[in-house]
Amino acid sequence: MIIFRDKLSDFHYIMVGTTNKSILDTSIIIMLKNKKILSSILAFGSVLATASTATALTLKVEVENLAPTGGIQLTPVWVGFHDGSFDSYDGGRPAQPGIKSIAEDGDATLLSADFLNNLTYIDTSGGTRVSATVPSTQVGTRKDGLVGSGPIAPGATVSESFYDIATDSSNQYFSYASMLLPSSDYLVFNGGPTTHNLLSLLNGTETTISFFIGETNTVNDAGTEVNDFSTSAGNALFPGLPPGQTGPNQGADQNGVVTNVADPIIPFADFLNRPDDFDFANLNFNNTALYPNGVARVTISVVPDQPPEEAVSVPEPGATAGLFAFGGLLLVRQRLRKNNSTKA
Repeated sequence: MIIFRDKLSDFHYIMVGTTNKSILDTSIIIMLKNKKILSSILAFGSVLATASTATALTLKVEVENLAPTGGIQLTPVWVGFHDGSFDSYDGGRPAQPGIKSIAEDGDATLLSADFLNNLTYIDTSGGTRVSATVPSTQVGTRKDGLVGSGPIAPGATVSESFYDIATDSSNQYFSYASMLLPSSDYLVFNGGPTTHNLLSLLNGTETTISFFIGETNTVNDAGTEVNDFSTSAGNALFPGLPPGQTGPNQGADQNGVVTNVADPIIPFADFLNRPDDFDFANLNFNNTALYPNGVARVTISVVPDQPPEEAVSVPEPGATAGLFAFGGLLLVRQRLRKNNSTKA
């Protein structure tokens, strides 16, 4: 028997679970008339349901662009949840095609497909680390998606919720990738597969964790495209730059390796067709006075589960929800499947 006391009602006790039909009928009538009692019962049931099905959580991922006005913008941020088996790159080694696409065009389609097919971009099977797209040791189902629907401007904050994140080890680690605008192939992504551990969220120790990305000397040049403002992406977002690319994959192949854009390298200083009269000061993401905490802050929080009827429907990986042109940058806005699924 469960007893609910309602001080606002003339009926001080409602009995639920009794086998006495007259009492049960009376209880139901009173509950339906008294919203406070009914809410208490529903809330109690919700707590029981949550406690008994705590094998998955809903996580909200929030990205805040910390650049100064006129500074770096970000393409929609790809994020993935895995068991520590997804290694996206090694510095000094070539980037794989999935990384090339997001670094040059902000397109995460191939990266997502590889990720959800349980692939990884570093092969260690031969005893040495080699850049290659190969099967991983993933156990369980990976989850991924995009945060944001267009360029993320300085000061802007975007967020996305991801449902059914497993509380076992299959979704314990977090990876991300985003292209920096304007650029030919600058990006922020974490190469350490277990750098961002979500265990404290999954086991209830914490409800929120936060970290910075693109801190001084950690932004990467993918080494896949020659740095050239005549074919770089996002130029129209920055008046005074050349028009830049008008479609994906238009720049000349560099065939290089992933490197940090770090001292003594000055961001954008080596770009071809660099206009002399353009002020690049606020684009210098290695300037600690302008970017004291890096390019962006990522915050991951546990949030209440969204009722299934309100959940956002997303297509299967590879489906295209829209092609957006943002100032000369063509981006495939793919609502990557969220119910499938450092080096910084």
